[in-house]
Amino acid sequence: MSGIAGSSLLGAPNGQIIDFERAELRRVPFQDSLYLWVSGKLPGPGFDVKLAPRYYYGRPDYWDIEVAAVTIPTPANDVADTDTTLEFERSVPLAGITGILGIAVIGANQIKQIEISDESV
Repeated sequence: MSGIAGSSLLGAPNGQIIDFERAELRRVPFQDSLYLWVSGKLPGPGFDVKLAPRYYYGRPDYWDIEVAAVTIPTPANDVADTDTTLEFERSVPLAGITGILGIAVIGANQIKQIEISDESV
């Protein structure tokens, strides 16, 4: 049995788990690796999103990957950003972070398990 090495949000310690709208697997052209692509809406301006895989001792059935919003530090002399788009799309390569059966994408209001065979990674 594999255990989590510590608590949640180790990959984004100053973050908060947010919800996502879509999580899917994609292959990037000209590369032979599988990626997780996640999209959704930011909680507000001044945030960025990280896909934060949890750390494990051993290989779990499903490797948890959290969708986390982190605050972007703003310099004191920075002019206000006029971009009001609050949508995000992020990706992470899955090499080395897949469980025996696949991955689990963790958002604030949902968990999506995606099965992955060893041959597809």
